[in-house]
Amino acid sequence: MKLLALLFFVLLSGCALIDPSSEVGRTLHQMNQAYKDKDLDAFMSFVSPEYEGSRNNLQIAVENDFAGFTEVDYRTSVFQTLIDEQTGVYNASVYFFRTARSPRYGIDNQSGETVLTFSKDENGLKLIRMPEPALYGLILP
Repeated sequence: MKLLALLFFVLLSGCALIDPSSEVGRTLHQMNQAYKDKDLDAFMSFVSPEYEGSRNNLQIAVENDFAGFTEVDYRTSVFQTLIDEQTGVYNASVYFFRTARSPRYGIDNQSGETVLTFSKDENGLKLIRMPEPALYGLILP
C-alpha cells in the first residue's frame, strides 16, 4: 500500500498544474509592460484575431493613447479565473489601477474591476473580449 501511495505521489508531482489566474496574471503583466513601453506590436500580439468588437479600432485607440499620453501605467490583479469546459475560454475577473499622464490634462487615476475574456493558442492567452468602458485603448478613434 505504501508503494502504491508513493507511486501515486510521484505521478502527481510529475504533472504540471497551471493555475489559470496565474496564467492570466502573467499575460496581463506582459500586456501592461508593452503598454508602458509604448510597444504596439507587443501589445497587439496578446489580442486575438477573433477579438469581439473591432480589433482595428482597438489598435487605433491604443495608438491614440501612446500619442496622447506621456505615460500610462497599469497595475492589475486577477482575483478569479473560470475556464469554460466546452470552449476553453478563460473569463478572468480583474482588479485594476490605471494612471494616465497627459501634458494637456494632467494625471487621471482610475480603478475598478472588469472581466476580461481570453482564448488560448499555441502562443499563450489572447484577449478576445473586453467590456466597455475598455481597460485598454482609452482614446477612442
